[in-house]
Parts: sequence; structure tokens; C-alpha cells
Amino acid sequence: MNLDKINHIAILRLSALGDVCHAMLVVTAIKKRYPNAKITWITSPLEAHIVRHIPDVNVCVYDKKTGIKGMLAIRQKLASISFDVLLHMQWSLRASILSRMVKANTRVGFALSHSREKQHWFVNELAPEPRGPHVLDALFSLAEAIDVKELPLKSDITLESLAVNLPPKYVVINPSASKQERNWTLAGYQSLIHFFAERAIPVVLTGSPAQQEVNFANTLLDDPAIEKTAVINLVGKTSIAQMMSVIHSSALVISPDTGPAHIATLVGTPVVGLYAHSNPKRTGPYKDLDKVVSVYDELAEQEYGKPSSELAWAARVHDPDAMSDIDLEQVLEKIKPILNTIP
Repeated sequence: MNLDKINHIAILRLSALGDVCHAMLVVTAIKKRYPNAKITWITSPLEAHIVRHIPDVNVCVYDKKTGIKGMLAIRQKLASISFDVLLHMQWSLRASILSRMVKANTRVGFALSHSREKQHWFVNELAPEPRGPHVLDALFSLAEAIDVKELPLKSDITLESLAVNLPPKYVVINPSASKQERNWTLAGYQSLIHFFAERAIPVVLTGSPAQQEVNFANTLLDDPAIEKTAVINLVGKTSIAQMMSVIHSSALVISPDTGPAHIATLVGTPVVGLYAHSNPKRTGPYKDLDKVVSVYDELAEQEYGKPSSELAWAARVHDPDAMSDIDLEQVLEKIKPILNTIP
């Protein structure tokens, strides 16, 4: 591959939201290395809402519900372009088939150690071994294959202005994940709200319009001891792009393993991640792994009978009540030093 002749780059990463946030940091690094290259990103409808906030990136939307018909539409849409390189950032057979609808001279996939669902069958060049165990390390390895050297501290995205007036200083609690088992306890979140209220720090709740998230937030606030003026409930009331602005302007985000935790990394806001089911060394907030509260190691060893360091890369804890093992004091221990740095 002639690096001096990379003028048009295709990125293939469809989902999920957190992984797309990781990929956005990688694309920011690629843009810095190849400032004159045209970049086209193929992604899913939901994730397209934030990918479009990267300047000078052409977004091409594929909805998996459209199946082969949608893939053929992508082929037709991009028929006039022959990409110099395609970075195949998705671990799925569907995405691999979709990648073949795109004309590209060089197709870069993950190293064999990280290839899944036969991805290596669909590429003609493999990335180097990732620098570390994190998903972002794996995604960045594809950029390293085209001589990208360094990840930025945050993405170069444009943010929307907010229609809602927020206080000058506040913290965000994003209480829900797409899978309810990843949520921390109601009592834990309510205790956090009391903690911030005692310090006159307003709390903003964020989340998607999914009914389970709306219901969880409403139940969380159904506590007579919580002063409603101390909490602004935006769950289901913002777009993803608006949520990104809310998170960007906050002093701190507290969240389980879900997209908004990684949005915080994307926009440079400190985040305290709450982890039990997945290894935060692999899926935690990349720039704030030192702030993660995790019970994964001990629960994984209980379940599998050996240390987490000896488990498969994506091994998960299956106990549906695992998050209840996270103690309030563990969370406060991570939060208090951050609050001391807030002006």
C-alpha cells in the first residue's frame, strides 16, 4: 500500500453506539494524519446521528433491517468511488458481506487474534496486534496499519446548542443501559442524588426514549426525600446529539457500561464507569479507566474458577444481579477527588 496515495478512505463501523464513539476518536486521528483525504463512513441509522458531527466526513447509512436489498443500495450509491483503503472495523458476518459492496484497493481487517466471524476472509491486509486489551486499542490498530501514530484526547466534533437551560455547574447520571442487568441499583443512584444535593450540585439524568429507561428514571425519582429541584430529568427528552452537548457541558458523568459513558470520553468529560458484567479493561471509558468502579474481576473468578487474566477476551459475568455488588462507598471514593477539581 502506497501511503502517499491515500486520498479516499472508507470506514465501516455500523454499531453499537459506544463502539462508534471509540471509532470516532480513531477517525479524528486519521483526519490529522491525512488532512486532505476524503472519508466516507458507513454506519447504522442511530449511530449516524453522532457520526455526522465529525466535520468533513461523508456519512452513508445502512439499516440492517433492509438486508441484502439495502446492501445493494449501498453498492449503487458508492459505485462511482474506488477507495484507496477500507478499514473494516466491525466484527460481524453481515458487515463483512456489506464491505464487499464497496470497491477498495486495500481492505484492512483485525489481526487474526481479534478476527471474528471469519472477517479475515473478506480483507487483504491485517492490522498489527492491538497495543492493549481495550476495544479502542483494537479499532486503532486498523488506523496504525495506514501509519496513524497517536490517538487524540477527544474527537473534533461540532456540538449542537441546547434548547433547555442548564445550570452552569452540574453532574450527569446516566442510570440505564440498553440491557437492564447492567443498571446499578435504585438505592445506589438515589443515594448519589442525595450526596450531590447536600453539596448543592444539580444532577441531570440522561437516557434514551426506550420505555424501560424512561420508567427506570421515573421510579428513581419517585422518592419523597429527593427534592425535584435538585434533579433535571432529560431521559427520553433529547436527541443523541443533544445528549452529547449535555454531557460535554457537565463536570462529571456517572454511568454503567453503555453509550453515554463513551460519549463522555469522546467529548473529554470525566466519567466514573460502573462495571460488573464486562471487563472494563476491554470496554471501560478509555481515558478514565482509573475512575472505574468494577466488581468484574472477583465475580468472573467466582463464575469461571480462574482469574480474569486467564479468561477469553470477551468473557462476561452472567449473574443478573451482579451490579448490586457495587457499593456506594466505592463509587463515592472515585467521585470525591473529581469534585475537588471542579471550579
